This record gives sequence, C-alpha cells and structure tokens, in this order.
Amino acid sequence: MSPPEAIHFIFFLILFTGKHAVGDSLDSDKQILLNLRLFLEQKNRINQGSYNKWDPRDQSPCTWPGITCSNNRVTGISLPDNDIAGNLYTNFSGLTALSHLDLSKNTIDGAIPPDLGKCRNLKVLNLSHNIMSGEVNLTGLDSLEVVDLSVNRISGDIRMSFPVMCSNLVVANLSSNNFTGHVASMDECSKLEYVDLSSNSLTGNLSFGFGRFKEFSVSENRLSGDLSGSIFMGICCLEVLDVSENILTGKIPPEISNCKNLTSLDLSGNKFSGEIPAEIGLLSNLKQLLLGNNSLSREIPEALLGLKSLDYLDLSRNNFTGDVQAIFGRFTQLKYLLLHANEYSGGLNSSGILNLQNISRLDLSFNKFSGPLPREISQMRGLRYLFLAGNRFSGKIPSEFGNLT
Repeated sequence: MSPPEAIHFIFFLILFTGKHAVGDSLDSDKQILLNLRLFLEQKNRINQGSYNKWDPRDQSPCTWPGITCSNNRVTGISLPDNDIAGNLYTNFSGLTALSHLDLSKNTIDGAIPPDLGKCRNLKVLNLSHNIMSGEVNLTGLDSLEVVDLSVNRISGDIRMSFPVMCSNLVVANLSSNNFTGHVASMDECSKLEYVDLSSNSLTGNLSFGFGRFKEFSVSENRLSGDLSGSIFMGICCLEVLDVSENILTGKIPPEISNCKNLTSLDLSGNKFSGEIPAEIGLLSNLKQLLLGNNSLSREIPEALLGLKSLDYLDLSRNNFTGDVQAIFGRFTQLKYLLLHANEYSGGLNSSGILNLQNISRLDLSFNKFSGPLPREISQMRGLRYLFLAGNRFSGKIPSEFGNLT
C-alpha cells in the first residue's frame, strides 16, 4: 500500500473502527464491509484472503472479490477457503439486504453470535468446514432456505435447533458436529426436503414419517430400535435414504418399497436380520443398495434382478457362508459388487460373477477362498479395482492378469 493509500485507509479507520454502521444504502454497506476487512486483517495478520483487495477508494463495493449486489445493495458475501481464523464478525446484520453468506472452509472458531439472528433477509448460510463450537441459536432467521453448518464442533439438543429457523428451510446440513438428543418429526419445517444429520451423537429411534423429504441421512449416530414400516406409509418422496452405522435392529421393513423414487438406499452397519425383502425389487429407480455389515439371511430374492438401474450392491459383512450365491452372476448391469468380510469358501466360477463384464470394482477380500487365483478374472475387461486380500489363495499370480489394463 502506497503512502497516499495508507493515509486514506487510516482516515477511514478513524471514522469507522469500533462503530457498527447500520443503514439502508450502498454507502453504508461499503462502510460495514470495510469494517469487516479490518476485523479479518486484525485476526489474520499473515495469511489473508481476497478481502484484502477491498479498496476503500472504490466508489462501489459491488466489484470487490466475493461481493454480490442487487438493486444497488450488497446481497452476498462469499469468502470460502480464504484463510479466515478467529471468531465470527458481529455486525453482519448491518447489511440489511444480505441474503447469502458463505464463509465455509476456513478456521473460524467460537460460537455463532446473536447478531447473525438479526439478518432477517438471509436465505443461504454456509459456515461449514470450520471449527465453530457452542450451541446454535438462529432465532429470527425466518427467511432461511439453506443452512450448512457441517463439519464443525457445534453441540446442543438437535430438537432445539430446527424450530427456530425452519419455516422456509429447504436444505439443512448439520452433519459432523456434536449434536445430541432424539431426532424430532420436524413438522414445523413444512418446506424441508434435504436433511443431513449424519456423524453426530443422536439417540432414540426413528418413529416419525420422513417420506416427505427427498434426501434424509442420519448415518453414524446412535439410533436404535426397529425401523418401523409405518414411517414409509402414505406419500413418500424419498430419493436418498441413509441410516447406516447406527444400532437399528429387527427386519428390514418391506414398506420401503412404497418410496418409488429411491435411487440410493443405505442400511449398512446396523443389526438388521432376517431376509432381504423381495419388495425392494419394486424400486425401479434404485441405483445403490447398501446392506453390508448386518446379519441378513444369505437368500437373495429373485425380485432384486428387476432392479435394472442398480449399479452398486454391497452385501459385505453378513456372515454368508459356503459358495457365492449363483444369483450374483445374473446382475449383469452391476459396476460395483462388494462381498468382502463374509465367510465364502467357494463358488467364484459357479456363481458367474467372473463373467460380469460391467464390473469396475470387485471386492472379495477377507473370505475363505483357497486354491489358485482364477484366470477368468483377466476376462473382466471393465475391472479397475480388485480386492482379494485376506483369503487363502496359493500358487502364482496368473500372467493373464497383465491383460487388465
């Protein structure tokens, strides 16, 4: 910064440092942004992001990096991955037209300040991938449509976080935090369609219908009890359902087949038992079916062959014994087949899985296969990933494997 620029900037700081400028003009927006620049530079004296290019001599802030304007007002601040550290700025509410705020992928710490709840026009809030902590209180953000607080250290009861900010909410990602409590019905959030509460410390069971959502994930929590078929009754708009890595028990409810739009169903990493419901074969749009790490019956229903869009099938860690089931060789469209960590001892050729030409990833590791490595694997021209570790194969690696380019 040249001496004239330095004098200009110091003069500006004398005018505005320590004051929370509030107004309804582009000039007041500019002043608040320059205060934000000063705040960020004081917290980040070495590594600084694009905000240090905000020039007080510019007549308008609308050309500054990360700033969006509409109708001659600042409406958006986007500073992801900008080396921002320290606590959150406490005068965003002074930007009365602010509708989008993205400060993701930084190292912002501390709690979310009450000031943020005064941003009445805020529609999109992304504070993900920081190290923020404390509880969430976004009371007042009635216009919020998208909130992403994932990958932080935020805590508190999950039920206290939704009702205060959800009347217009469509997308809520609170994953990878320290939220506790039971998952409530979220009936107050009538517009909510995409919910990700994965990787928290949530408990209880899923006793409410969530079929109105399009995507719902509560993976990697501590949910328990049965997955009741009643929660899939009525209208079901689900396209993605992920309840993996919990402690859910009982049988997989056949009523899941009511969710005709499902493209991805992940029930892996639980304690489900019994047979795989044949009704799952009615999910004609299903592309991914993950049932690994459960205690399911080894009987694979013929109806699953009707899943013509299925390209990812995971039945690993289910204690399947004996030969690989012959039905797998009939899933000709599969690209990913995961059968690892069972107790298979044979059936590699008789099952037909070595004839699946579309397979890209085949995982047969940690079973009880023995004898020479099958040369037929070399004919699987689409193969990119092959896992055979943890078995009892012997002899030489077939030279034909060199054909798997």
